[in-house]
Amino acid sequence: MKWMSLLCFGLALTLASVSVADEAKQNGKGKGKKAPSATQRFVGKIELTDAQKEQVAAIDKEFAEQFAALGKARTEILTADQIKAEKEATAANKSAEKSGPEARKAVEEALKLTDDQKAKMKEWQKSQTAFSGKIVAALKKILTPEQQEKLPKTASGEKKGAGKTKKKD
Repeated sequence: MKWMSLLCFGLALTLASVSVADEAKQNGKGKGKKAPSATQRFVGKIELTDAQKEQVAAIDKEFAEQFAALGKARTEILTADQIKAEKEATAANKSAEKSGPEARKAVEEALKLTDDQKAKMKEWQKSQTAFSGKIVAALKKILTPEQQEKLPKTASGEKKGAGKTKKKD
């Protein structure tokens, strides 16, 4: 009978803590993570005017469904263990101040993708690249030339949309 009392006490404590957490969220005191937006990685470090912020929010809204679908497609490729390993590798990279190719390689090694997953990820990356191009095109319509210079670099190392070509010797 003593274990029953402990079980009831534990259940009551759990329900009380959930209730407090829900109340904190409703009051704006919760520290839940905000979902990333489609434009976040492009304009995160760019100083925007209030008008531009509104325009970026409109772009996010326009592309939200596609952005969510891409995220879902990626998570469907990976197993729960792989997602966990990816988060751990990313955190380790951050604490070791690794970035770029070194960080990507560490994450790749942690994922241990099967050949089938590698093929699916390659297709997903093509979709992601095309989607990123649409986002950048939309952002260029509202950003000044100086702000456009601050857009992240592409995998080839050139600024997105810079249109520069390298001379071949």
